[in-house]
Amino acid sequence: MVKKKIISIIVPVILLNLIFIGGVGYGAAIPKMSGTTPMTGIVMDGVIYEDEWSDADWKVGFYLDIDDIGNPPDTDGMNYMYLGEDKDDLFIGLDLCSDQTGGITGEWVGAWLITNNRSFTDIATWVSYIDNGTESLIHDVENDAPYPYFLNVSSGGAGYFPKSDNQYTAIHGSIEGNYTLLDQSVGQPTFNITSVPYNSDHRVQVDFLIDMKDYYSYFKELYANATVKVIISTYGKVNTVITDNEITFWYSDGTMNAEDPRQTYSINNGTSLTYDYGTVLAGNLTSDNKLQFSLIANHSSPFKIQLVSMNIGIWHYDVNTKQGALSDPYSSISNYQIEWGFGTSFNSNTSDHRMYEIKIPKSELEHYDSDADLGIIIGGYGTMSFANKNYWAFSQKNNSIREEKSDNYWYFNMSGLILPAGAGPGNILLIVVPVVITVIGIVAVASIILIKKRQK
Repeated sequence: MVKKKIISIIVPVILLNLIFIGGVGYGAAIPKMSGTTPMTGIVMDGVIYEDEWSDADWKVGFYLDIDDIGNPPDTDGMNYMYLGEDKDDLFIGLDLCSDQTGGITGEWVGAWLITNNRSFTDIATWVSYIDNGTESLIHDVENDAPYPYFLNVSSGGAGYFPKSDNQYTAIHGSIEGNYTLLDQSVGQPTFNITSVPYNSDHRVQVDFLIDMKDYYSYFKELYANATVKVIISTYGKVNTVITDNEITFWYSDGTMNAEDPRQTYSINNGTSLTYDYGTVLAGNLTSDNKLQFSLIANHSSPFKIQLVSMNIGIWHYDVNTKQGALSDPYSSISNYQIEWGFGTSFNSNTSDHRMYEIKIPKSELEHYDSDADLGIIIGGYGTMSFANKNYWAFSQKNNSIREEKSDNYWYFNMSGLILPAGAGPGNILLIVVPVVITVIGIVAVASIILIKKRQK
């Protein structure tokens, strides 16, 4: 009877410790795999082999209800994401069992990360944390290149008004009013420029300096560099008919020639309100994306220019949103390795499907902490997509890729990383401690049973 009691107690104790050693939460909705064991043996070939990914921290299954009618042979079903790390790199594996179309036309894939528990609810805050707790990687699979933020086409622009009195300087003449009078508001005074004597005539010259970056809320340099052209439009008149009234665009080197007809256009020199506009290409911007132009007017007698408005129309390349799939397709991670394949895997050995393996150096992940939760959204397109959409996504809000909301991310604790030294004392420690506890527990239980037996 003593042996039976010992065995009946020992077996549960051993099983409990095996569960502890393995680090698997059997009651968890998403099981953890290797705990603190570093990834070893990964071959970056775009094929998901289960043994290569056996050291991953997480294997996450997620069901995708996709447009299997519109995009056969793609099919609804379970797909899998793997997360793991070693000392230098973070690894992401995607086994997209539902994506059964082999072609790569128009295909892309992306991962958005939160590395230090940042919280945000809008795009501006998300951008402010980039390289400081948030990261993004979008890859253009078709062209095997980082996904371009802009297309090579510009289909429209946006109009703005001057933002500050610092954007202009009166060289000749005096200004009455400030920049707010140029915003076309109804019922306000005009922006007046009164001439001053100049040689034998009277003259007005106001120099403008417009920084393209001032007209964007975020990614200022990125958007400014994407400027295609600028259209300056004015609505105004003069208090008397004058000889010349022109706007001259400066060259990119910061010089000006009012006699160059390619750089100059005439605006209203009469007494009735008129709209006028002129276009300058991005080649005239300075190296730091500033536009310089001058309003120059001459006449034999005094005059006053009266402007109701001045509009600055900025055209930049179109954002590459893939028809709305991506709101801001920005990649903060430029140094990475990605491989993809098409075939069967452990998770689906009956149908060929798309797989990805991604390796990101931790040097790209500022403030990455393997002891903290890693937030992640993944998404992409490869004919596989949600119904009436042109993308698929795995996020807390599964019908969209909205990286600007931290609540949309899934969070996984990477549980730290204990690196082996030589034979791996760190890993040995993880096993030895539970085993010692098990042995002590067995001995203690056996001793109690034997004592009770003797007492009987």
